[in-house]
Amino acid sequence: MVTFKKFIASRYGIKMPQGNIPGSWFVENGLPMIVACTCCGTTMASPGSYVDEEGQCYCSSCADAEED
Repeated sequence: MVTFKKFIASRYGIKMPQGNIPGSWFVENGLPMIVACTCCGTTMASPGSYVDEEGQCYCSSCADAEED
């Protein structure tokens, strides 16, 4: 599993800006701003999520559990 930032960089070649990212950046790049964890359903800002090799998003708690 990798961070959302690393996932979009490797899969789409999109570099995520640092700091506060305006919602318009997500729209312009066709990326979701909010995602739900595949495991527990918790919603979070996409930059704080983890993504598996299939493109499914996970929260930090579930990502740790999946790696163990």
